[in-house]
Amino acid sequence: MPSESAYDLPMATDKAKLMVYMDQPYKEGLAKLAAAQNRSMSNYVETLIIEAVEAAIASGEISLTAEEVDKK
Repeated sequence: MPSESAYDLPMATDKAKLMVYMDQPYKEGLAKLAAAQNRSMSNYVETLIIEAVEAAIASGEISLTAEEVDKK
């Protein structure tokens, strides 16, 4: 029986998955920032994205449909 990798296991969340490629120094900086706020890197990146999207909505740069707002 082949062994399962972490990528094959079911997720304990219904959140969307995002893969990001970045240069190693930025990944290390991200890890330090997340640790300084006692967060995982995933949670820290999610927080940064939420803040950026909400700021763009507030400024009128982007908008969400009623259906997208219901999914939030």
